[in-house]
Formats: sequence, structure tokens, C-alpha cells
Amino acid sequence: MPPSRGVIEVQHSAHRVYIGFLLGIAVITTIAGGLYGAEYYLTPLADRPFHPQYDELKPTGAVGHGYGIVGSLMIIAGVSMYSSRKRLRLLSGMGKLPLFLEFHIFLCLTGPILVLYHTTFKFGGLVAVSFWSMTAIVLSGVVGRYLYVQIPRGIHGHELNAAELAREQSRLTSSLIDEFGLRPDMIARVDRLSGLRAGPARAGFLTLLKFLVIDDLVRPRMIRSLVHSLGLQGDVEHRLTGVIRTRHTLHRRIVFLENVRRLFHYWHVIHVPFSIVMFIILFVHVGVAVAFGYTWVF
Repeated sequence: MPPSRGVIEVQHSAHRVYIGFLLGIAVITTIAGGLYGAEYYLTPLADRPFHPQYDELKPTGAVGHGYGIVGSLMIIAGVSMYSSRKRLRLLSGMGKLPLFLEFHIFLCLTGPILVLYHTTFKFGGLVAVSFWSMTAIVLSGVVGRYLYVQIPRGIHGHELNAAELAREQSRLTSSLIDEFGLRPDMIARVDRLSGLRAGPARAGFLTLLKFLVIDDLVRPRMIRSLVHSLGLQGDVEHRLTGVIRTRHTLHRRIVFLENVRRLFHYWHVIHVPFSIVMFIILFVHVGVAVAFGYTWVF
């Protein structure tokens, strides 16, 4: 039996709090680290050894070294935790996969920021390869997350099949007709909001990504214009806007489902090698540091 609307709204509210909490920690960490070391990081490299914060913030300093250790552990934890939850059957019942993905993204965005502070914005040689691999992973991760949410999923994170998508679309159609009294021609306008079409069977990555991003940017204004043309106000206008937004998003995902799945697969093929390169160099870097006696506070 599907959850009631009230349960779904509570879950959505809890999810927004969860995302806000993670985002807040990431933002505070970034700003705090930047403000604490701003003067040092802006000091020319030749003058840094004479700066009052040099002993603290240099890569082998108490704070700078700590940034590297904590950041690296966050990256390792983020990757291993999400990969284990996704691949090990033993952990399949442990929480919803999308929540693990979001925590993975949080760790693998905040961790590299701390690693960046660890480098004091100075990197070269083998470490530079690791850093730029990490940068490529972060950037491709943002794109991958965007593609991931284009694939319709159920409340537990599994991909919806054609029958489930059809039922959800039918439910939204019934809501537009029964609750808001929209005529079939108005529903057709909803489905044509951004000129959605199946398009080429194998649209290129940049072509599809460009369309999706532009549609996300123009959709809110077009939906508001459509709802405003109906002369509705107050709570009814707000609820109708939400239903239309949900239907439009679902319709778009159905239209481009196979293309997005294909591109997501190719993205994964690119994302993983960068991760392997980064981890290999990371472990080499740590091994060399330990071998040369660069310990932290212990």
C-alpha cells in the first residue's frame, strides 16, 4: 500500500532538513577554513615562511596537516560507504540508497575542500595529478548527480518501470482534471510547456545536458505564466503549480529516459578511472609522508 500524502509530505520535509543540514556543514566548513587562513593563503609563496600562521597552516603544520588527514578520510569514507551500500547485498536493507548518495556527495565535496586547504593552494608534480584528478571527480560528480535525478525513482530509490511511470502520470492527470478542473487541451499545454519531444534517438551528451539545464531555468516562469492565465489565487494556485511542476518533470524524464540512462552509463565509465588514479596517488603520497616521518599530532 503506497504511503499517504501526509506521510509523503513529512518525508519530503525531513529530507529537506537533512539536505539543509549537510549543505550548512559544507558551507560553514568552507567559509571558516577560508577566513581562518585567508591572509596566509594570499601571501606570496616566498614570504609564507615568515608569516605568523606558517607553522600552523603549512601542509605539515598542525592545522594544515589535519586538513589533509580529515579531508582524505572523508573522501575515503564517502566512496567506500556508498559503494558498499550499492553493491553489497548484505547492506541492501540499510537505509535508502538516495540518502547514501547524498551523504557520499557531501563527504566527497567537503573532503576535497579540506584537501585544497591542506595544499595551501600550492601543488605540483605527482600531487598535482592527484589534485586535478580529484577536481575532475568533483566536477563530473556534480554532472552525474544531475543526470541521476533525471531517472525516475521510487520512494526507496529503485528505478521505476514503464508501468509505474504510467500509473504516476495517470494519477497526476486525474488530479489535474478532478481537483482543478483542467480540460484536456490545458493538460496538453502542460505537456508542451518547454516543447518536450523525443528528439533524436541518441542525442549527444552536451545537446541533452544543454536542453535539460535550459528547461530547468525557464520552466518555473512558464509554469507560473500558465497557472496565472487560469485566474487562480491563494492555496489553490500554489497546489496546482506543484502538481503541474511534478507532471512536467515526470513527463520530461519519461521522454528522455533512455537517453539519460545511456549517458549516465558513459558518465560512470569516465568517473571511475579518475577515482582510481586519485586514490593510487593519495596512498602513495601518504606512504611517502609517513616514511619520511611526517606525523600529525601523535
